Amino acid sequence: MFKLIYLIDFIVLFLLIGMWAVIANRLSRLPYRSTKKELQRSIVRFMIPFFIAQGLVIAEVVILFLLGTYGWEFIKEKVLLTMPLFIPSAISTIVPLSMLRKITSRISENLQSTVDETDRKVLTSPGLMLPVQAALISSIAGCYFSYVVYPFELNVLHAVILWLSFAAVIVVLWFRQQRLSRKRVKANYAMTVSTRLQHAVISSACLAILIGGWYALSMKASVLPDHMNMGSMDHEMDMQAMNHSMNHSMSNTIRNTMKVKEISVTALTGPQTEKADRHFELVAQKKQVKLSSGKTMEAWTFNGIAPGPELRVKQGQIVEVVLKNKDIEEGVTIHWHGYNVPNAEDGVAGVTQDSVPPGGTHVYRFEAKQAGTYWYHSHQQSAKQVIKGLFGSLIVEPNDLPQLNTKDITVLSHAWQLSDGSALTPTYGLKDTLDRQTIPAGTQVKLRLINAQNYPQTFQLSGVPFEVTAIDGNEIHSPTDIKDQKLMIAGGGRYDILFTMPKTPVRLSSRSEAGVTPGIVFSEAVTHSTPAINEKNAVFDPGTYGEKQPTPFGIHSKFDRTFNIVLDSRLGFYNGKIYALYTINGRVFPDTPMLTVKEGDLVKTTFINRGWDHHPMHLHGHTMLVLSRNGKPTTGSPWWTDSLDVAPGEVYEVAFQADNPGIWMDHCHNLWHAEKGMTMHLSYEGITTPFEVGKKTSNQPE
Repeated sequence: MFKLIYLIDFIVLFLLIGMWAVIANRLSRLPYRSTKKELQRSIVRFMIPFFIAQGLVIAEVVILFLLGTYGWEFIKEKVLLTMPLFIPSAISTIVPLSMLRKITSRISENLQSTVDETDRKVLTSPGLMLPVQAALISSIAGCYFSYVVYPFELNVLHAVILWLSFAAVIVVLWFRQQRLSRKRVKANYAMTVSTRLQHAVISSACLAILIGGWYALSMKASVLPDHMNMGSMDHEMDMQAMNHSMNHSMSNTIRNTMKVKEISVTALTGPQTEKADRHFELVAQKKQVKLSSGKTMEAWTFNGIAPGPELRVKQGQIVEVVLKNKDIEEGVTIHWHGYNVPNAEDGVAGVTQDSVPPGGTHVYRFEAKQAGTYWYHSHQQSAKQVIKGLFGSLIVEPNDLPQLNTKDITVLSHAWQLSDGSALTPTYGLKDTLDRQTIPAGTQVKLRLINAQNYPQTFQLSGVPFEVTAIDGNEIHSPTDIKDQKLMIAGGGRYDILFTMPKTPVRLSSRSEAGVTPGIVFSEAVTHSTPAINEKNAVFDPGTYGEKQPTPFGIHSKFDRTFNIVLDSRLGFYNGKIYALYTINGRVFPDTPMLTVKEGDLVKTTFINRGWDHHPMHLHGHTMLVLSRNGKPTTGSPWWTDSLDVAPGEVYEVAFQADNPGIWMDHCHNLWHAEKGMTMHLSYEGITTPFEVGKKTSNQPE
């Protein structure tokens, strides 16, 4: 429903601009009608777009009301910036309508005679033209502030400045219209072709200068700097986006009088002297790979395979991974997605390390404290490198004894870009055709579903009931059997599911914007039978699944820091080019807010998506507890996540403990969105980094 309202609002605003422009043009021509009959016909033709425009005004007010049902953040710009201009301007157009009706009643007799001087003066008066011009300007402003990135944080002061600027423009237009009226009287309401052409050229030139100047200045202002340091960026946010509790504000004032001890991210390492329990080598290299259908592509691989090798370790083991770059010119890193490693091991180019150049090596070491399903991928030009194959699975098995007679299967779902530049091809691993596997009936089957796509995916298991045992590596308390439900997994997210293999076939399949994955058919023996997929199945709700369990904090806890993160889609400039951008609090990286905390803080974040797309928000180094969705508290097993899909129109409250010092990325894991600005950072007080990002560095984390 929200996406439909969003689309209608976009269409209505653009139609309004067109309608008011047509109306203003027709009004400007009325004084030049020679006879009353011609004038009457022109006024009648004027009424058609006028009443269409008034209908669109009513539609925009209704849209404002509907958007308001989602919350204040969905209508803030409209209420503070555009509606105070838009509604009065629309109402003021009743004035020219009344004036035209009076003229129509006066000229209804003797239609063949010429138009009276008195009526011509009315038709050129500011009172007739200005309301329509004001309505046109307010509609343009409404469209701009709704769908174009603007270079300031919204507050009442900026709204007042806009209102005063609007008033100043109206005053200028008033005097301009008076001047035009006098010129028309002097010219006896005659306009030659050359005069019309002159007016058109002057108007077009002024418009071109205005738009060209805005374009050039915006383009120049959007160019990314050559060098940026994440540790020295401005950490402040406007008070509408960040609120401190009273106690925290007092303690923060005290801390500001003291020098905070600085620690570099390079000191926040994993165990360096202990002998590694598991040692892996991953070599990044280019290689031609083949899908199961026979299609080939040049992939960027780890150890010559795509996806990269599965790293499977035991909980508590010390893991050492040596990354070598053979021939990836852009450089590579490894980020452990969802795994809360020490900051220096996080693998983000320009934040926790420099990217590894061809011929270079980097060593990652960490203790495998968390059991569960995770994955790894390059965080250097990740929008490009992940889709080309630089990723793999990380499985950490618990220390307790494994279940007997259990088949453990990792399903890495991805969407590949083939060498011929065709549409994305969704697969499980390298299988883009239906995979068939035999499993004895009665076997416990554990499927580790990893969504390595940018898009959210709906997975279905047809033919058997199953349990959801973990989300993003976090166990569900007291899971129960479900059947005929779709699992919506965020981009970067993971679900573990468990079922008992029946005597009849079972099918796993999934769907995303990249298309439908043919999937896997499990059967007791070789068969050609394929269970049907029911796309009408309901979507699983993790907020109500399982049994509630005590958590270290909850929705009624006292938080040290609270942040509002508004996600949106807008037109704007990025690095000198115009794009459909993805914004955080109205801004794109590097102007997005830096969330600043201190170790030990209890932090609440509210994600508000008022844009067109799904945004899987991924916080590095921490696990978030989902408190509520669209104002409704979660009621099932504690829902811990590191990749939370926020759909259009949705509002999520999440919380986490600031217990892992560092500078951490917090970004949309649709990596194309992150590449176009939807990236910010979580920084602990006193943490610095020697690394830089920027055009003239080797580090481009997105």
